[in-house]
Amino acid sequence: MNLSALDHIVKNNPELIDENVPAKADSAATLGVAKLVLGNGGNVDALTDKQRFHFDTYILPLIENVECDGVFGPDMENGEDGCVGSGRIDDEDLEGCYIMDEMLCQECQHVNHKMQED
Repeated sequence: MNLSALDHIVKNNPELIDENVPAKADSAATLGVAKLVLGNGGNVDALTDKQRFHFDTYILPLIENVECDGVFGPDMENGEDGCVGSGRIDDEDLEGCYIMDEMLCQECQHVNHKMQED
């Protein structure tokens, strides 16, 4: 779990959590769970079952095993994701991706920067 990425989301872009919560669920509660997890240093053992559901379902996908958007974007016709790398953003790069608002793995970042240089 990437606590620095979660901290960035909570402080700078809580809308990401709102967007990840379906309309029928309580996004304010989910944001509260995110803050609680941060306050507990990432310890999720103290969460109630309902809180754990919010964490596992709506928060964890934003901070663990996050998919790369792909430098070329998805190709729906061929079913390809557009990623030239692993398809996942490395944990150490995740917070930077949120800061730059560019959800790309290292390989796609490299290709993107090369394309911008040309």
